[in-house]
Amino acid sequence: MLLKRTCSNCIRGTKISVNNDVLCRHDGAVASDYCCAKHKYAPVNQFDAANSLKCINCENFILNIANPKDAPSIGLCQLFTVRQFDGSSKNACSKFVKRKNLEVS
Repeated sequence: MLLKRTCSNCIRGTKISVNNDVLCRHDGAVASDYCCAKHKYAPVNQFDAANSLKCINCENFILNIANPKDAPSIGLCQLFTVRQFDGSSKNACSKFVKRKNLEVS
């Protein structure tokens, strides 16, 4: 089953967080259901990754091992920060590397 060709599933489009519009590299800000002649389907997993990847799922995120039962998702990023934060609420950055095995207590 093919998806309907729209700018919201195009590799050249980026969703605008303020509204449902899409920022196209060629046409600028357009409606999410708009489609130009240069449309190229983005990989399906790209949409899932953009919506679901969090810092806690990254190899570079170090969980707080002092009190894991009190705050199981608190830790720090070994690349960018020395302050601890909630890894389940922060979206992953461009240096994201999927954690090979999730530590579940």
